[in-house]
Amino acid sequence: MALCVNGRTLSIAQMGRDFLVLEEQVEHPPTEAEITLSVDGRESRWPVRLVEGIKAGQWKTRIGPAHVHS
Repeated sequence: MALCVNGRTLSIAQMGRDFLVLEEQVEHPPTEAEITLSVDGRESRWPVRLVEGIKAGQWKTRIGPAHVHS
């Protein structure tokens, strides 16, 4: 599992319905991002919103549905 945010790929250690736990601690403001999940050679991708951004020293990163652009 990985989180792609502004051209950077961060490994996801754990994922829940509304949160991620990243393997490395970084700082990033709230933004749109994409999760990539690969299982048995099949890759799935979906957009998410980093609700409060990513904060170094904070165990969980909240995610929510990405904003719909029309």
